[in-house]
Amino acid sequence: MVRRMNPEDAELVAKIFEEHDQTSLPREIGATRRVLFRFHDLYMHLIEADENIMSRLYEARNHPIFQRTDAQLAKILTPYSPETVDMRDSRAEIFYNWEAR
Repeated sequence: MVRRMNPEDAELVAKIFEEHDQTSLPREIGATRRVLFRFHDLYMHLIEADENIMSRLYEARNHPIFQRTDAQLAKILTPYSPETVDMRDSRAEIFYNWEAR
């Protein structure tokens, strides 16, 4: 996911996700790893999983833990584009992938 973030807020965003990741929700969704990146005012969020978790991620939007985390982040992160209205709209597309074998 790609959004905008004041670089000074990186530590706060990390703290919000640290608290979130100590709950059972990421494992319930199927996430195995979360990596947050920033580049100037861009925020990039990579979630890794052993299988496609998009449907479970969308189902989790009604979960109280998800809603609390989302409400906290909404105060800090803004859409990359004004056309972004849904989580799907902020999803980055993989256009190249390399793995050592």
